[in-house]
Amino acid sequence: MIESAIQFSLPFIAICFLFLALLVHKKAVSAPGWVLIAGYCYFEADDYLTQDEYFDAYLVLILLALSLILAFIMLRPALSERREEDSLYTLIKIALISAIFYFPFTQIPFLGDSLIFITAKLTTIVLNIFNLGVHIVPPSCIYTTDCSFHAIYQPITIILACTAIQGMVIFIGLIFGVKAPIRRKLKAFFVSVPVIYALNIFRDVFVSAAYFENWFGPPLESFFIAHSEIARIAIEYGLVVLPINSPINSFDFAHGLIARIAALIALIAIAYAVFKILPEALDFVEDFIAALKSSFRVHKAT
Repeated sequence: MIESAIQFSLPFIAICFLFLALLVHKKAVSAPGWVLIAGYCYFEADDYLTQDEYFDAYLVLILLALSLILAFIMLRPALSERREEDSLYTLIKIALISAIFYFPFTQIPFLGDSLIFITAKLTTIVLNIFNLGVHIVPPSCIYTTDCSFHAIYQPITIILACTAIQGMVIFIGLIFGVKAPIRRKLKAFFVSVPVIYALNIFRDVFVSAAYFENWFGPPLESFFIAHSEIARIAIEYGLVVLPINSPINSFDFAHGLIARIAALIALIAIAYAVFKILPEALDFVEDFIAALKSSFRVHKAT
């Protein structure tokens, strides 16, 4: 109970520190906010590891380390280059905007469940357009109409990570955090955020279809396990039954490999489009990288 209360409060307290840092124009005030974000990442990583989601856990641990580094940088003296110093305040603004749009969905069940339901509903609609024959059990479960399938296998469960909320809020923060004309900001928004969500729906459709239709069969690991001597004996004597063409294997292959590679390629393409429309965003990235180098150079010199 206490741990849940701490995890719930950390991001909102962090938001307050980020806002206060911009209000008083003192980047050092944001340092506790970055530490609190790191604390939140610790809880998130622990949850992912509990669920055996190692890839997502590694990403969160990277964000944890980056948050601690940023807390350190924000406590350093002002940088001599004005553009580099300004980039740190822009970063705080980007983080604040992203946090405002992200954490309410992760911490307030009604908001998170609503986004999950909308995503699951749209995924179901598209699957049925392609004659996959599925139905939704609100708020998040997608079942195939083949009842025999669910005598063995679980339904697809849409979770918050399946809504692309992380990718969308990063671009929202970047687009509206940098200084640029509002017309170009809106253009960059419409070529990124709605596109990310639409592509994510098709990602969920692809993974669901691969699972229900068993497109890819077993991975090599399952093949070797099934053909090992121990497994052969176990099967021969009826001790276990190994589903060689298990839909679970198709889900793992579609979700863990193909969908992630496709998502990475799509994000790179979308980022390129945003930088073309909003060169100020690319300028920020370059200035921030320079600020990182200068911060550590100053620390080493001292």
